[in-house]
Amino acid sequence: MKNLRTYLLAVLSCSLLASCIVDDEIDVDNETFNGPLVVGFKTDDNLGNFVEEPGAQFDFDIPVHLIGGQSGQPSGSTITMSYEIGTFADLKISDDELADLETMLDINNTPLDPSDDVRKYPIAVPGTHFDWVDTTLETTIPANSTFDLIPIKVNNDALDNAKTTVFVVNLKTLVTVDNVVISEQLESTLVRLQLCRTDLAGTYSVNYATPANHTIVHLGAGNYELNSMFGWPNNTYKSYFYACAGNLIFTEWQFSNEIIQGSPGYVDQATGQLVFPEFGIGGSAGPIYSGSTWILTLQ
Repeated sequence: MKNLRTYLLAVLSCSLLASCIVDDEIDVDNETFNGPLVVGFKTDDNLGNFVEEPGAQFDFDIPVHLIGGQSGQPSGSTITMSYEIGTFADLKISDDELADLETMLDINNTPLDPSDDVRKYPIAVPGTHFDWVDTTLETTIPANSTFDLIPIKVNNDALDNAKTTVFVVNLKTLVTVDNVVISEQLESTLVRLQLCRTDLAGTYSVNYATPANHTIVHLGAGNYELNSMFGWPNNTYKSYFYACAGNLIFTEWQFSNEIIQGSPGYVDQATGQLVFPEFGIGGSAGPIYSGSTWILTLQ
């Protein structure tokens, strides 16, 4: 797969969606199903983006929902269930997809190890990368409500700002209420934690044939403005990108032409340069240019 930095989402994009999984016992898409109340993780991928701040702890919540059953009516009683750290084998993906995914995981959790592939995903460890707020590891959906939140505290200093730290949460057992089941297909969810960089503003030289500079301005929360699109250094074709988990991803510019990123940009950890490989700009009759690698060096 060409874009390894986004591999995790590509692997899971279909495999974790309810529409991709067959459950012979519970139709979770039918909220008016007149059977047991069904609880589970409605969201299969929980992404937390945090602005990097040394020493900080960030609040993050993982939602648990009442999915359906009982003709679409919530329970008149509280629903309490326990949860636990899961394994990636608990995710509803095929054996081949799991094997591919495991090659992307940084099993040894070696932050900023230059011998490690920067595209791998460190596995979060409770008490290190994050802390459970409720140490009993129970979540309760209140009576006549449809969801609850599992709160965690994310530790900035334990996260690698060049990677996405990941872990799996499983719903484990029901503690209260009869006639409630945990959906087998929605009992596990993926959590992704990543830091967004705020230190990339400045004036950069770009590797044009004729030397030219570009200016980058930080707009807040890891979002940036480039004073002119690559290829037009002497114009004011402003464009915008964000910098999270080591990825530099363009989101828009002032024209409708497609911004082509064959793979995400990144910060070279050895040189500090910003690198945008496989870059191009689309056009109505084909790309205006494509396959370029732009290298930005801070002045």
